[in-house]
Amino acid sequence: MALFVDGPACTIDDLTDQDAGLLDVALGTDINVTTKLQLAAEEIQTDLQLWLNRLRPTGEPVWGTALHISQVVATSSLKCWETMHALSLVYRDAYFSQLVDRYQAKWQEYANLARGARESFIASGFGLVNDPVMQAAPPILGTTPGPQSGGTYYACVTWINSGNQEGAPSAPASLAVKDGHLMTVAVKNPPGNAVGFNVYVGTSPIATERQNDVALPFNGTYLYVPGQITGGPRPGNGQAPDFTRPIVRTTLRG
Repeated sequence: MALFVDGPACTIDDLTDQDAGLLDVALGTDINVTTKLQLAAEEIQTDLQLWLNRLRPTGEPVWGTALHISQVVATSSLKCWETMHALSLVYRDAYFSQLVDRYQAKWQEYANLARGARESFIASGFGLVNDPVMQAAPPILGTTPGPQSGGTYYACVTWINSGNQEGAPSAPASLAVKDGHLMTVAVKNPPGNAVGFNVYVGTSPIATERQNDVALPFNGTYLYVPGQITGGPRPGNGQAPDFTRPIVRTTLRG
């Protein structure tokens, strides 16, 4: 699973899986769905941060170590909440843009579903990691002379922490390599807790395979030799939670 701070947990495809007519509505009302995804994540982050900062009720011990938003995993319940909230934002704007009753009905429907998803997330609690590994940026690709035929290759990378936990893969980068050359893969700006990186390469952005058995050093450049390593693992989705923290509800006195 990706970390919440890696970016919106849901995609436009996730939204259209729920509502097949969404893109037609967005086009007809000049709504930027990507912007709504980002806004949904930002609004949810406000709630998450408030919960993380909240102390336990009187008589119970406080959390020994302060938790941070960077430790939050985008679990399925959190992703569902974000998806429904983003859909409600799209239809809210569509309604106020056109004052069409069916958009208002959709807005209210998804707002209700978002509230239900929020309650489900509260019931399940935070999924958290001890040593968060952020998503990597796309790798830097280059070429060097080599005795191989060329081709177009796709590569993504992941950071690895000292516990051998792997972060979410970067977006793939691509490069057309001429005959008589090999592709090189390098990384930049490693996070402070990373000890190395993994490289995934393939001829399709959705069919890359890991090319290294041990984590690669940051200051090195990986030389991709087509066909040298095949059948390696595909990229994962990031870190699974190390532990779960319940969300404490509080009741105001008065």
